[in-house]
Amino acid sequence: MFAAPRTFRCPNCHEMINDSMTQCRFCSVPVDPGVAQLIADRQEKANQAYSDASYLRTAAIALYVFFGLSMVPLFGFAFWGFLITLVVVIVLLIRWQIRYRGLITDDADYKKARRSWWISLVMLMGIPVIFVVRVVIEVLLLVASGGIR
Repeated sequence: MFAAPRTFRCPNCHEMINDSMTQCRFCSVPVDPGVAQLIADRQEKANQAYSDASYLRTAAIALYVFFGLSMVPLFGFAFWGFLITLVVVIVLLIRWQIRYRGLITDDADYKKARRSWWISLVMLMGIPVIFVVRVVIEVLLLVASGGIR
């Protein structure tokens, strides 16, 4: 079975070419197969970093959705979704950092992936603030309903 050719940016003209080419089809610069494999590996890893960061950011957003739903009396079960998603976000943050922090590339998608990682980290750091806000809201509701004098 043959492996599918992988793509990477030409070192000269920066157009996308595949690693099976011996020269760039855009600028006709010769491409060393060993270098092509190395660059294609980096590009593949950068693509995976972007994909993983996208999942991470989606999970961080879901964390807030579950938290918001858990405040609605009929959706109390959503708090379990919040807790599970919290663990998932922490694991994904650590996993992404271990796998991709040392990646050397100037790919624009990798820069977006780093940004998504940072946004997810900031969103995770906001969780303690939200817990305090939730407690304050519950106390205010109790006071307003006459439960606490």
